[in-house]
Amino acid sequence: MRFYGIYAEYIKTFIDIKRHCGFKYFTEEKILHLFDDFTIQHKERSVGISKELALAWSKKRENESDAYRYKRSNTLNQFALYLSQNGKVSAMSHVPKPRKTFVPYIYTVSETDKILEICDRLVCVPIRIDSVRFVMPALLRFLVCTGVRIGEALDILDEDMDLKQKVFILRDTKNGKERLLPFTKSLCNVLLQYRTHRDRLNPNRSEPYFFITARGKKCNSGQIYKVFRLVLKEVGIPFKGNHYGPDVHQLRHTFAVRSLLQMVRNGMDMYSSLPILSTYLGHRSIEATNNYVRLTAEIYPELIHNVEDMLVNVFPCLKNECDYEND
Repeated sequence: MRFYGIYAEYIKTFIDIKRHCGFKYFTEEKILHLFDDFTIQHKERSVGISKELALAWSKKRENESDAYRYKRSNTLNQFALYLSQNGKVSAMSHVPKPRKTFVPYIYTVSETDKILEICDRLVCVPIRIDSVRFVMPALLRFLVCTGVRIGEALDILDEDMDLKQKVFILRDTKNGKERLLPFTKSLCNVLLQYRTHRDRLNPNRSEPYFFITARGKKCNSGQIYKVFRLVLKEVGIPFKGNHYGPDVHQLRHTFAVRSLLQMVRNGMDMYSSLPILSTYLGHRSIEATNNYVRLTAEIYPELIHNVEDMLVNVFPCLKNECDYEND
């Protein structure tokens, strides 16, 4: 991505520093590209973000969500801090972090069974031979049993899936952390069957990915979401719209809640279990995982009844900003 304004070289260096620190910085790069255009429109001639420019940038735009406005402002504030640390004093603007009221949909055991049953009946029609329907039975079982993000699952390479040792490697993750994760024997049997049919259907495939379409191409997450909505409709679960779900990502939330539920039922201390689940899910912090503790308490209050309040809410809500992780 190219930059042309007075901050062009500073932006390039700043992005390079972030990526060398392990951040993907794709969305932020697009935001800084918008800021670059913004400075050109405002005919900025000297480096150093003024208070007026920062305030103008932070104003809410037409049809802009509070979450994206916060993201824009926060990205510029990081850049302004970088400039100030390098002798170019810059102002920052404060935009309140939006309160998220979204509560993830948790699929019941019965709903999950119906979803998988319908996926098993999906058919790739001749006119859509490259359909992702081919991979749905195995892929959804994989998501249900591991809680992996859909994008991370579709990026898994053949060489990263060890069906003998029942482990797989996630390399290109949301938080940039490589993880080695185990899975069960029953899931392994499903993946073995899938791989057998996959290789029989595509003996000369060139794609290195484990989960592929009927034609041997890498799966598109958008197509996965589209087919999943059709499955939900047949199950009888209404789709409320983009960003409201329910959708494929709620399988991850369901996995987290069920994992906590199983640990509580097995008599495991919830406080001690959080670091384990947090590491498996690839969260940046245990606080993100603790949100599932609250959700589990709301759905299964009888299981949390005898757990001390300090364990149910390991990390207390601050200013009503307890958020569920969003992919």
